[in-house]
Amino acid sequence: MALSTKLKIAMAVFVAIMLVFTFFYFRYFFTYEQKNIMRRKIDTITGMNLTVTVFGYDGRIIKRWTGVQRITSGKEGRDYTYFYTKDGRYVQIPNSVWYIAEEE
Repeated sequence: MALSTKLKIAMAVFVAIMLVFTFFYFRYFFTYEQKNIMRRKIDTITGMNLTVTVFGYDGRIIKRWTGVQRITSGKEGRDYTYFYTKDGRYVQIPNSVWYIAEEE
């Protein structure tokens, strides 16, 4: 009985140490690009089902895409937003255009 209790404590300590190590590894040793790649992979697994609508300055709908999995925007110096359609086409929207991305 004492061996199983010691084993349980040892396993709990090992798991705690691994969690702390993993946290520090991802927090301090991942570059910005590696973090973004990891987020994109997680987003791909979880996925979203978005409808992206681009509007003109007068409020009318110019273009609408459905089934968009994720939208990527924003590194510094990047003045556009982009995504891939469900057909695999690349779409780039400048930040000067009004658009709405909403879940279906």
